[in-house]
Amino acid sequence: MATQETDLISEFNVYSGLDSFDQNSLEKELDLCKYAGADVDKLRALKFNALQLAEIRKGLTDKVDISKYLDPKMPWTEMEELRLEMTQNIDMTKYREEGFDLRQISQIRQGIQNGIDVSVYAKKEYLADQMRELRLGMSKNGGVPIIFFQDPQYDNLQMREIRKGLEAGIDISSYAAVDVPYMKMRAIRHSAEDGLFFTGQEIARYNANILNQMHKAYLDNVDISRYIKERFDGEQIEQIRIGLKEGLPIDEFITGDMRGDAIKEIRIGLENGVDVGKYADGAYGWQQMYEMRMGLEHQIDITPYSKPLYRADQMREIRLGLEDGLDVSQYSTMMYTAKDMRRIRELMLSGEYQAVLPDETPELAALDRTGGVKDGKVLLESMLENKDLYLSFTQNDMLCWMKLPLRADGMEYTEDVVLTFLFKCNVRKGVNRDIIADMVKEHNHNQKYLVASGKEVVDGSDGYYEYFFDTEASTEPVILKDGTADLSNMDLIQVHVGDKLAEYHRATRGVDGYNVYGEVVKAKAGKEIPILKGEGFMILSNRVTYVAKYTGALTFKDGIINIQKIMVMPEVKITDKKISYDGVVYVTGDVNSGSVIHASGDIIIGGHMESSELSSGGNVIIKGGATCPIRGSITAQGDVSAKFFEGVTINAKNISANYFINCTTNAQGLIKTYGRAGIIYGGTCQSLFGIESAVVGNKSGAKTIINLGVNGALLGEFNSIQKTISREEEDLNTLIKEKNRLQEIGAVDRQQMQWKIKINAAIGMKESKIKELLQKKEKLEEEINKGSQAQAVVTEMVYAGTIFVIDGIVYRAESDRRTYDKLTYKADALRENIVVMEG
Repeated sequence: MATQETDLISEFNVYSGLDSFDQNSLEKELDLCKYAGADVDKLRALKFNALQLAEIRKGLTDKVDISKYLDPKMPWTEMEELRLEMTQNIDMTKYREEGFDLRQISQIRQGIQNGIDVSVYAKKEYLADQMRELRLGMSKNGGVPIIFFQDPQYDNLQMREIRKGLEAGIDISSYAAVDVPYMKMRAIRHSAEDGLFFTGQEIARYNANILNQMHKAYLDNVDISRYIKERFDGEQIEQIRIGLKEGLPIDEFITGDMRGDAIKEIRIGLENGVDVGKYADGAYGWQQMYEMRMGLEHQIDITPYSKPLYRADQMREIRLGLEDGLDVSQYSTMMYTAKDMRRIRELMLSGEYQAVLPDETPELAALDRTGGVKDGKVLLESMLENKDLYLSFTQNDMLCWMKLPLRADGMEYTEDVVLTFLFKCNVRKGVNRDIIADMVKEHNHNQKYLVASGKEVVDGSDGYYEYFFDTEASTEPVILKDGTADLSNMDLIQVHVGDKLAEYHRATRGVDGYNVYGEVVKAKAGKEIPILKGEGFMILSNRVTYVAKYTGALTFKDGIINIQKIMVMPEVKITDKKISYDGVVYVTGDVNSGSVIHASGDIIIGGHMESSELSSGGNVIIKGGATCPIRGSITAQGDVSAKFFEGVTINAKNISANYFINCTTNAQGLIKTYGRAGIIYGGTCQSLFGIESAVVGNKSGAKTIINLGVNGALLGEFNSIQKTISREEEDLNTLIKEKNRLQEIGAVDRQQMQWKIKINAAIGMKESKIKELLQKKEKLEEEINKGSQAQAVVTEMVYAGTIFVIDGIVYRAESDRRTYDKLTYKADALRENIVVMEG
């Protein structure tokens, strides 16, 4: 059992001495060292890290004298070098005594190992990276004349570009000069490899960025010569080139004083169909242009903030207010900072910021009419002192109720006194004179009268799209009563040039209301929603109608419309040529054995696929299933689904079918079967997220392996990058030590000054490389974290002999196991065992 499990781990390359720094890898390395015959207790006590342990293990395996480097203070890179010297039986003592550093020694040793005359580059004036380029140039297989880049004044990157040019067989004389920066060398080399050769005048006049744009324009078949003559810089020309390639009228809107970022905002605006004329002005910076473009894409009127004196962050606050339907005039004055604007905007959104309507004149006049009436004045003062007996308010002060209690002093209420009383109580809006007149006349002292009413707010409606195609067209199969999947509904939406796809109905602003105090109750304005994004359609001049630019297949997902050109075929036979199409391939019938289809978009097969090769930049749907008894593979950037798969090799994001038989599947997402008859048996399933199936394995005991979580390739790549980072950091430390040594020397001669410059340049390049590696490592860590929760969910039966490998942990089903709910296989919290949970 133990041997079988070890073999499986080796087979999947889950962990066989991969180098890392975490505690898990440390323990695994100790186990492997123990297996190789080491004293593990001693190694643990000396506190070697995982990379050092890996070198000890490899030394034991190679049967070398590990005592020469059994020192926890020794960097793993130095241990590796000593081990390799002993393994290869190469004595590097001479070079150590001559003062070469570890990295230089490594390059000299590799040259000796490859039978190269290392005396050519085993010189102190060469840094290790320069030695590496010379060594590669002198390699026995495909060596090149290194005389062209042997001068130590070349840095290693310049050497690399000359070496690469020689290997490609191009004329390197145009750029093999010490004063040509390596980025310019690279631009010249890449262009020459594609058939574009720069003149000496062009190389002298233009920087690497301009040369790169000339190369890309050559490949795109667009003319940028005018912009180069007018001295546009590389960033500007890049945006212009992309615009010209896409057929955009970018010339109408750009000027030479616009930065590349500003031209980019104009280009993106043209791509998205907005009126870029509203912001294509050199008076605006690119960040201001961005805010205006975003406003246009959200279909709001940008006039309130399209003024150059606004800062971009002020524009943003006004834009966000407009998108939320706020009255931005309350804060759009330039006296407010962006922070002030944001504070007022947030108060307005919360309803805490109130505006008040002006008083209505009839109530003001009522106060005047009571002047000089002595009894009325006494009555009014009495009413004001006891106003709670007279007034009550409901519905958030939208309704004001009044009753006139019987007075013991015999004073009579008048309309003027009541109107004045209401005014004094700040009831200013919606006062109903007719009801007041009736109230005074009727003398009903116990009845409440509705004397004032506010105006109800009418909220605006949001903008919305009316679509003229089936937006519910599903890319998911229909699940039948028996639980199996029917893919027949998974069809294309085909459109023709000029077809109306959608029409936008603009938002309405709504009507403000007010309460009886005259306080404004702001209507919630409807929100405009962004313009539709995607490819293959255009917006007509009315800015609301979307039509197809060409005939093709339409997909609609997350509000994005994409129309791809489509090739429709009745069937594909072995006698047909290899199909390679930039768009969607739709085969209404079968794809017969020996066929090859490559498509940049989806591949949809209405019938059956047999022993063929499919490669898709999108999804693959096979309605009749796929059988590959001889050979057959499917590779897709998106999802793959079929009625069934037999003997197929599949690489995709998510993979689904009614059943899989003897397949090799590799999913970056999930693998699932449908229905109670869904089965996976035979072959290997590799999935980052997990599997879902009714049945796994079969009675005949066909080898079925379910490998979940991070696969060996991803883990190997991650740990390789970790190891490379460690090596580069060791190299950087060596360079920094040399830099510090030179600083301690103080005054130096010309030769030492050049060496100092070379060291500083090498440090800069090394730091840049480490930063790039750390970014790659971060992306891989994200992928690894996604797979940390991988699990297998089985709803019917797991047959004996099925093997589960989750994060390198092996579990073999020893007997058939049926469930009436579900079985879940996953790694435990310590990542040491696979646990099986029922229910």
